[in-house]
Amino acid sequence: MVGIFRTSFQLMEEVIMNNNVRCEMSQSESLIMDYLWKNEDGKGFSEIMEYLNGELHKDWKKQTINTFIRHLIDKGLVQADASQKSRRYSAALTTAEYARGKANKILSDYYDGSIEVFLSALTGGKPLSKELAEQLNAMVDSGLDK
Repeated sequence: MVGIFRTSFQLMEEVIMNNNVRCEMSQSESLIMDYLWKNEDGKGFSEIMEYLNGELHKDWKKQTINTFIRHLIDKGLVQADASQKSRRYSAALTTAEYARGKANKILSDYYDGSIEVFLSALTGGKPLSKELAEQLNAMVDSGLDK
């Protein structure tokens, strides 16, 4: 069972590394990402600026917002479509893909990529409870490894 979890995390890590995606962002960048995730068709710069300054009352300058968007593009989290009259920005990953990438990064950074070390930390070094083991088995059985 642990091997199946390791394989799933390794596959996600390969996808992220192959696409040069960094699943980390600042709190300010996450405001833009949340907006783009809610608007799958993409948004123009002026729409993003209106959302941040109008709805969220941020009072950020164009240059500040442009810097955040550029950082998100550099991280592989946002894509820009310049095929229309004005550039449209959209999320390059779904929220689920981002969450998996972030979880994989945490596993890699803090637990040497080992699901065993992670589970040991999660349980305080104690054996898994029967309930937790059953939950993990159910997850594996339901297709986590697909």
